[in-house]
Amino acid sequence: MSRLRVVVLGTSFGRTVHVEGFRRHPGYEVIGIAGSDPERTRRAAEASAIPHHDHDWRRLLASVAPDLVSVAAPVDLHHPMTLAALEGGAHVLCEKPTAMDRVQALEMRDRARATGRLLAINHEFRDFPARRHAVGLARAGGIGTPRRVEILGRYALWTRAETRPMTWLADRARGGGILGALGSHHTDCMRTFLGEPESVLASVRVQQPRRGPAPDDPRTGIATADDACTVSYAFAGGASGLVDLDATAPYRWERFEVHGSDATLRWDETGYRLWRIAPKHEPEELAIPEALRLSPRDGDPALVAPFGALIARLHDAITTGAAMTPNADDALRVQCALDAARESSALERRVAIVPPPD
Repeated sequence: MSRLRVVVLGTSFGRTVHVEGFRRHPGYEVIGIAGSDPERTRRAAEASAIPHHDHDWRRLLASVAPDLVSVAAPVDLHHPMTLAALEGGAHVLCEKPTAMDRVQALEMRDRARATGRLLAINHEFRDFPARRHAVGLARAGGIGTPRRVEILGRYALWTRAETRPMTWLADRARGGGILGALGSHHTDCMRTFLGEPESVLASVRVQQPRRGPAPDDPRTGIATADDACTVSYAFAGGASGLVDLDATAPYRWERFEVHGSDATLRWDETGYRLWRIAPKHEPEELAIPEALRLSPRDGDPALVAPFGALIARLHDAITTGAAMTPNADDALRVQCALDAARESSALERRVAIVPPPD
């Protein structure tokens, strides 16, 4: 199997999920890692036996010339990192949300086309077994005509000011916020069942603005990025979707439901069990087909296993020319929907989602 040389940009999620996932696949070799903190970057490299590390990501890319760059940095860096990697001749796997706005996302997609390189987006939630099985059932008519998707999420991230310090995740200027962090995944989920959303009515808000342990602590600040959102999408043919997320809740819980004309499919945040609910019947748990199952290891972060499934497809796409999903077009479509949701919230009315140019 052809081995692709990978550089990971990011030492948080990049270290715990990206590096770990690539290390487990025989078709990848992680040769470099970059992060903003030199000491943390050095420790991450040593812990994973990565030969090259640098706090200057541009210098690292220039010095090792990787085959693939995996971008797991704050959102405001996605655009410059992706463009630099593509221009350097590398393929790119970029975290979501893709960019700060659709203008950046469009440039990223078009630059990938111009350079003849692959740009993939890390919507690894697609690879949870329950969701993959639900998509297959819905497309095969297993619930009749899909009419509505509802995704509810409660997360104990910023329940109180001292829960977490002020970081880029709470900074709107750096691309923070729950709409981008998880709303991007959930918007992508709705697209797989209902097609492209045509309009949106949204409330994107900060419910608990204080961050940090104490007023005089340097890690304390006031959040400008959203910690809650309610997004109502309208689709062609009258279908609809609802995403309601609250990162100030005192507990964690997620529920996904796809309502059809004949039945509903439901799964929870673990993504490994799926139920079908028909009128006048008790919920029926459906067996997950063997081909869709994942085998997470004990102690793994929840996203390592689905990330592994995504990068297996990515390896095939790079080495054989197979189609890659999710790709740059998926990323751009989601970004257009997120931009429209923010516009709707600011204008306090429903707005049309303008599709990107082909």
